[in-house]
Amino acid sequence: MASDIQIARMALAHVGDRFDISSLTEASTEAEQVNLMFTHVRDQMLRAHPWNFAKKYVSPAALSGTVPGLWTYMYLYPADALRILGLTNPAGRDAPPLQYETGRNAADQYCIFTDQEDVELVFVSRVTDPQEFDTEFTIAFSYALASSVAMSLTGDNGLATKLAQQAQLTLNSALEGDSSEGIEPSFPEASWITARVGTHVKTVFNS
Repeated sequence: MASDIQIARMALAHVGDRFDISSLTEASTEAEQVNLMFTHVRDQMLRAHPWNFAKKYVSPAALSGTVPGLWTYMYLYPADALRILGLTNPAGRDAPPLQYETGRNAADQYCIFTDQEDVELVFVSRVTDPQEFDTEFTIAFSYALASSVAMSLTGDNGLATKLAQQAQLTLNSALEGDSSEGIEPSFPEASWITARVGTHVKTVFNS
C-alpha cells in the first residue's frame, strides 16, 4: 500500500525523471507544489464517484430548534463528509429515495434537512489514509496530482494536458473496477474539475 510521500513521488515521476522529493516537508519547489495541490486533488478524486472504500453509513446527530425550509427534522452534516449520496429509506432498497436538502440553520451550523426521523445517511467520506485507497484509485490520483503540478514545475502546457488525459484513463479503469463490486443503489456521479494547471490548462473529468 502507498503512503502520501510515495504518491507524491509517483506523481513527480510522471512529470519527469529529474523531479523527486524525499519528504513532503523538505524545502524544495517540488514539495511546495505537491503540498499545495495534494489535498485538493485527493478530495476532488474522492468526490468523483461513490467509491466503496470511501462510502460511509452513519446516523447523524439530530439538532433541536426551529427547522428551516418547512422541513421537519435537521441533522448535523458530518465533518468528514465530502458528498452526500442519500438517506436510507426504512421502507426498503426498492422504495423511492427520501427527500432532503443541505444548508445552514439559524445557528450557522451546516445541516441536512428532511422529513424523515432517525435517518441513516450514506456519504463519500474524506479518507486521508492512503493505505485505505483502492490500488487503481491510487494510480489515478498520482496522475491527477501530476497533471496539477506539471505546468508550475515545467512550464510545459502539452505535458500537463497529456498527464490529465492519462489521469482520466486511469480514473475510468478505477471506476469500472470499483463499480463491479456488489450491487448498490444508483448514485449520481460527480463532474469534477482539476485545479487549474499554471495559468493555461483546466481539465474536466466527467466520471
